[in-house]
Amino acid sequence: MRKIYFIIPIVILIVGLIPLLITHVKESSRGTVYIIGKVKVGQSKIPIEQKLGINATEYINLTAKNSGNEAIAICYIRQGDTTIPGYNITVIVNGSEEYGSSIPPGINNLTLLIFGYKIEENNTAYMYLGNGQLLELNFS
Repeated sequence: MRKIYFIIPIVILIVGLIPLLITHVKESSRGTVYIIGKVKVGQSKIPIEQKLGINATEYINLTAKNSGNEAIAICYIRQGDTTIPGYNITVIVNGSEEYGSSIPPGINNLTLLIFGYKIEENNTAYMYLGNGQLLELNFS
C-alpha cells in the first residue's frame, strides 16, 4: 500500500510535464529572426514598386535570418509615438517576390514597403513579430 502512495505523485508529475514538453517543441519549430548586417531606410521610388503597381511612403532594407520552418508575421513597427500596423507593411523577398507582411524562413534580403507613415532615419525603431519577438532596427 505504501508503494502506491509513492508512485501516484510520480505519475502525476510525469503527466503534468507532458504538455510542457509538447509546448516547448512546438514553440522551437516557429523559429527566431535575426538581423544580419545594417538596416537602411529610404524614401525614394524603387523599381519593385513600379513592377507591383504600388506606391509606398518609405522602405526599409535589411537582411534577416528566420531559423524556423514557417513564416513569422510582422505585427507592427514602433518608432517613438508612431505605430505602423502590419497591414501597412508589405515584405518583398530578394527584390522580386511579394510575401505579405511576414518574414519567410531562411536567410533573405528583405525590403519592407511602408504605406502612409514616415520613418525617421536618426531614431531606432522596434519591430514586433508574431512569435513574441522584438527586433531593434538601428538605422545608423
